[in-house]
Amino acid sequence: MLLAVAGLVILADQASKLAVVHWLGPDATNHRVEILGRALAFQYLENTGAAFGVLDRQGTFLTVLAGVVVAALLGYYLRSGRTSALLALSLGLVSGGALGNVIDRVRLGYVVDFVAVGIWPKFNVADSAVTVGVVLLAWVLMREPELTNERPENAVQPERGPTGDGRWSEMRKAALREGGCS
Repeated sequence: MLLAVAGLVILADQASKLAVVHWLGPDATNHRVEILGRALAFQYLENTGAAFGVLDRQGTFLTVLAGVVVAALLGYYLRSGRTSALLALSLGLVSGGALGNVIDRVRLGYVVDFVAVGIWPKFNVADSAVTVGVVLLAWVLMREPELTNERPENAVQPERGPTGDGRWSEMRKAALREGGCS
């Protein structure tokens, strides 16, 4: 599910940016179309910084950082053995959003932003996915015992002995009955 969500985010992000570049981009006569006056508009912007315009002109650093974050998230997900759909959704949103902007940085040298909401910095589909994904991930991790306690059937379960819950595994009992002490 994580890869499917990430793929859908990348597809939606790149398709929306392509449409905006064609509609409002550098060759267009008008770079802004107001939907609800100044409160909501589509406005073409070339962002050389991070989400919402921070870290201006730090493209290389941001590209490397995004790669490290995506690798860490995927590593966490794979090592955790968790099967929570919400965990996969949140990590897919963050990964897809990060990679969507990396594609722009590598291909164009900047990120295309186009959603203008009041005085808020311009943003795009990838930025929105990262933001929603991070909020959802925080919520999932706060509730992890409830939401991600599922373990794959083939996961190794820890043995419990007298120092744990006072019970021995069936294999340990059989070994002791046969005189073994492993």
